[in-house]
Amino acid sequence: MPNMKRAVLIGASALCFTMSSAAYAVECPRGGTLIAGASDYRPYQKVEGDTITGMDFEVLGAVLGKMGCSLEVQSLPWARHLKGVEDGSVDIASPVSKTAEREAFATFSEPYVDAQEVLFVTPGSETSYPSLSAFFESGGKLGVIREYAYGGDFASLQENYPDQIDDTDSLESNLKKLAAGRIDATLGETYVVSEEIKRLGLSDKVVASETVISSDATYFMFSSTSVPEDFVAAFSAEMQAMKESGEFDSLTSKYR
Repeated sequence: MPNMKRAVLIGASALCFTMSSAAYAVECPRGGTLIAGASDYRPYQKVEGDTITGMDFEVLGAVLGKMGCSLEVQSLPWARHLKGVEDGSVDIASPVSKTAEREAFATFSEPYVDAQEVLFVTPGSETSYPSLSAFFESGGKLGVIREYAYGGDFASLQENYPDQIDDTDSLESNLKKLAAGRIDATLGETYVVSEEIKRLGLSDKVVASETVISSDATYFMFSSTSVPEDFVAAFSAEMQAMKESGEFDSLTSKYR
């Protein structure tokens, strides 16, 4: 594919990985180097010029390396990325939700991470609200992104407490308002919001609470055209072994 940013992130020989007993021996597709697409969705994927990094590719590289495979990443718009998985020109997409439409052309790994949407508050308020409804009942003012589709019971509560909702056009604006005391909380996916908090230098002023609004599993999605199902099963087994050993958490904890 011409005019694409490319970066080979992980080479099995370079990192001296050995085959884990958790993954039964399977042949690496595409001659040993699988192709994943990338767009800027931090911290899962970071595209900065010709440099592509992020949690997805750190995990992918580690798992594939243990299987004796390598990873190449191409910067792609999402629609083109999805089409590539469908026609087999791209092998992997992440982090994705599992849908019947996608299952027609892709095979999904076991769950990768739970995309938890939580309430973000100021330090000291982490355990103040057992639920979003309790937050509103206490009189709290919530900052949200205009037209954003939040999960859980937000939609129904939004109708009941319209005067306690402050709409803005960006996550950055909500976090700055929260740090300044102009709102009492904001909502967002744990990894994504945590990355933005760090970028803005607000780690001492905004923290994730224990109030989970919704939780949905996300997956690595493999092209059925280019990647055999037994390879995906072996990938899932290897990733599960990393979770059980603590290695997975060691890789991902710095992104939370």
